[in-house]
Amino acid sequence: MTDQKLIKALMVCAMGMSSSLLENKTKEAAQAAGVPFELHAITTPEIARWDFQTNYVDIVVAAPYGVIVQDIDPVLFGMVEGEKLFQQILTAVQARDAAKK
Repeated sequence: MTDQKLIKALMVCAMGMSSSLLENKTKEAAQAAGVPFELHAITTPEIARWDFQTNYVDIVVAAPYGVIVQDIDPVLFGMVEGEKLFQQILTAVQARDAAKK
C-alpha cells in the first residue's frame, strides 16, 4: 500500500466514444505505477452538470483540444478583477503554447 494521496481526474471529450479506451489504459498505467488514481470520462455536455463541490477532482483534461482548466481565485472573482483574470489566462495560454514548441 502506498502513502500517496489519491489523484482524482476528469477527462472531457466530445462524444465519449474512444475516451473509455484511454480511460482504461490510464487507470492501468496508474495501477502499474502504484499510484492511487481515479479517472472519470464524460462528454462535453456532461461537464455543465458535473458537481465539482460534491465530486472534487484534482485535474480536468480535455481531448483533443488541449483545453486548459484552472481555478479562479475567489478574491479575484469576488472583486471582479478582470485585469488579473486576463493576465492569468494569458500566462496559461502562453505557457501551453511555449511547451508545444
